[in-house]
Amino acid sequence: MKIISIWVIPFIFGASSVIHATDFAPNGSISFTQTFYGDAGPYKTRTSHPEIMLSYNFSPQWNVQFEWDRTWNMFEYTGAENEQNNSYSAPKLTLSNNYGKLGNSKVNWSSSLLAKYANDFDGTSQTFILAETGFDFSEYLPKKKYLDITQFAITPMYYYAWNSSGPSGHSNTAVMSLLTESQITDHLSFTFNAYGFRSWNQGNSFVTNPDDSKETSNYFMIISYLNYAKEIHKFNDHTSLDFNFISGFDPWISSNKRTTVTPFLISNEMYEWLSPTVFEGSYKQTFTFFSLPQLQLNYELSKDLSLNFFVQAKYSNQVWGDKEKGWKFQPQGGFSVTHNF
Repeated sequence: MKIISIWVIPFIFGASSVIHATDFAPNGSISFTQTFYGDAGPYKTRTSHPEIMLSYNFSPQWNVQFEWDRTWNMFEYTGAENEQNNSYSAPKLTLSNNYGKLGNSKVNWSSSLLAKYANDFDGTSQTFILAETGFDFSEYLPKKKYLDITQFAITPMYYYAWNSSGPSGHSNTAVMSLLTESQITDHLSFTFNAYGFRSWNQGNSFVTNPDDSKETSNYFMIISYLNYAKEIHKFNDHTSLDFNFISGFDPWISSNKRTTVTPFLISNEMYEWLSPTVFEGSYKQTFTFFSLPQLQLNYELSKDLSLNFFVQAKYSNQVWGDKEKGWKFQPQGGFSVTHNF
């Protein structure tokens, strides 16, 4: 595994309006989540997915987060039709800076730098470096009774990807995105993110036509969903039951040419962890649409330690690419434990 040291130095646009907290104490959290995915009808998708996440705020403006996702197939994968190979490991490190307001404006500026290593355990692996900086204009927007826009950020991004093992190849991608979040009621929110990006690709794993050594592609992508979350029963001061429901496009994507390439930005920005089982043919336009109801039992063991159990069922298309089909339910469930320090 390649170890990457990263650092972000923000450009200064006027004086910072961040209040320097004299009583700030470094703090953070560490969590472990175990999720199990069942089969989606005739599609073999049984997967075990443990995740470790460590987040640490070492100053009022700076945060570092380490996340490691690992998945195992819970069946003997043979490459047969309708089998999804989810043998995968992906450690990820992100350094984030929340600069605060730019000068005397209401624009909030934040930046981050991400490094990710993805190993498919088939002789191939890739490394990604993604930098982004966002300018949030939400405080300029009027607040309505049933529409409070809490984020309206213009966010340029740039990432570089290369094959760490397997066939040689690399990709440069420039992105311009609009990231929004709106609170509709106390329990209902709406996320709408739009991305326009251009990729300069080289190598077999990054280009659509294996006869071409280089390729340039343009994409437009939308990730959009409604999210409902409500506590439906409080057993006592330490135990509660929540109902959550999320549904939307994850993603809808189009390209200026027919392609079989799934850009890294999709897996990095999408809400779900597992993509559809089958990528069929090629696409100029395709999508994943899902609905995910969930029941979650929360238990607070102490002020700093919490535990929850969840069961959920995802309904989505298991085939995308040339067509979207195979609409099936997939049972899911698991638990997580979180310690704050």
